[in-house]
Amino acid sequence: MRALRLLLLGLLQAVLLAGIGTTASAQEDDEEAADYSRNGVYVAASGALVVERWTATNKDSGADDTFGFNFRVGARVNQWASVELELEVIDDFFPNDKADVTVVNVFANTRAYPLSGRLQPYALGGIGIVTTIVEDRPANNSYGQSNTDWGFRFGAGVDLYYTEHIALSVEAAHVWTVGDVKDIDHIALGVGILYRF
Repeated sequence: MRALRLLLLGLLQAVLLAGIGTTASAQEDDEEAADYSRNGVYVAASGALVVERWTATNKDSGADDTFGFNFRVGARVNQWASVELELEVIDDFFPNDKADVTVVNVFANTRAYPLSGRLQPYALGGIGIVTTIVEDRPANNSYGQSNTDWGFRFGAGVDLYYTEHIALSVEAAHVWTVGDVKDIDHIALGVGILYRF
């Protein structure tokens, strides 16, 4: 879990540095009366540390934490809420070439914002499709086969606006899987950039 601690420390430092930078430019923005919670479209890209929360059976087969990335396009529908479509790709969950298992998530999410200023924490909920892509399996393995089924995403995060259009986004989300992809739950700890049009 050393990598997890380093990532969390890095995220905290990024938020603190961004906060220092935004404080310096706060007076300029006050003059322009920036609207950080206006309606409109946004896009975002993030990298993530993905912590596996698999069942004991899958853990025993060698599953380990990995990395992923996601892209989002969304729209702020009012001061308090937005909707978005998210594509997330998670790299191989198995080290040492035991198997090649990639997870692709496509989620429709809703965000709820309790604050509307430069710092905007949010809660997130979503439903979508989770696909596992299994390749290069040894003949005597227990990794299963490629499958697709439903997943649910719950999390929280914060958008810290540097300008009216650009924000640093930090998020922690849990993906709960069911059906043919059950038992490969995971937590994504991500940091990225959001652009508001």
